[in-house]
Amino acid sequence: MAFEVKVESAKLMQQFGDMQQRINDLDQKLPSVFLDWQREDMNRQFPKIDEHRQLSVTTLVYPRSRRKRTERPRTSGSGTNRKAARRVTGVKRPILRPMLVQQLFTRMTAMCREALEWR
Repeated sequence: MAFEVKVESAKLMQQFGDMQQRINDLDQKLPSVFLDWQREDMNRQFPKIDEHRQLSVTTLVYPRSRRKRTERPRTSGSGTNRKAARRVTGVKRPILRPMLVQQLFTRMTAMCREALEWR
């Protein structure tokens, strides 16, 4: 039983060239994927990123809401020396929960797999 292996180098080199082009195009695709993650998963109304280098983007994630804390006026007359109670007007849970980090990781993995896929 004989086996014959035939490699057509022109098609193989074309596939490698296409893959290289898709990898080079990742720096244009990365900011759009990151902004989509902020819009859809983080529910940010005005997503913002800072681009540093080709494949590097950053954003600021605030630990709580960006809204200012308001001081609630005291209604009782006793204990006037106490400080006024503070209340957060926004949501009390952190913005960047572990679930959001996982969703970002899933999006970035899918973007890289698409670039490295054999076609």
